[in-house]
Amino acid sequence: MSLLSINCTPVIQRLFSKIVPGVDEDATWLEKAIKSLSKKLRKTRQLEEFETVLQTKDPLSKCITLWRSLDGRLQISHRKVLPHVVFCRLFRWPDLHSYHELKSLGNCQYSFHKKQQLLCINPYHFYRAELLSMLPILNVKFYMI
Repeated sequence: MSLLSINCTPVIQRLFSKIVPGVDEDATWLEKAIKSLSKKLRKTRQLEEFETVLQTKDPLSKCITLWRSLDGRLQISHRKVLPHVVFCRLFRWPDLHSYHELKSLGNCQYSFHKKQQLLCINPYHFYRAELLSMLPILNVKFYMI
């Protein structure tokens, strides 16, 4: 992650430094993802608040929102991703693979499953779904004699 370009702003460098170790992504793609996030949050004046969330790791913090696209995905350098999944992976769980592994906390007003115009990307408004809850449930019939 030391390949960050020299002409990055201090904000982007700070966000880049908050990426958790173990994220298996190309440094160029990571830089584009952080720059895209920074630009979107700056427009809605949420950038400082997002930095605070990453610093405090507070699950009771406010939602950090992006406008939801028609299909709910965000394009970063020719790759379509679900924003809440990619930012949870970058800033919290590097081994996260799918939105099925995430559940939103009850205090999140703009979680993905609510399908609202805004989408929360606060990584601390999610928790990892347990593996058992992701496995198919066997239909077992019990008979009374």
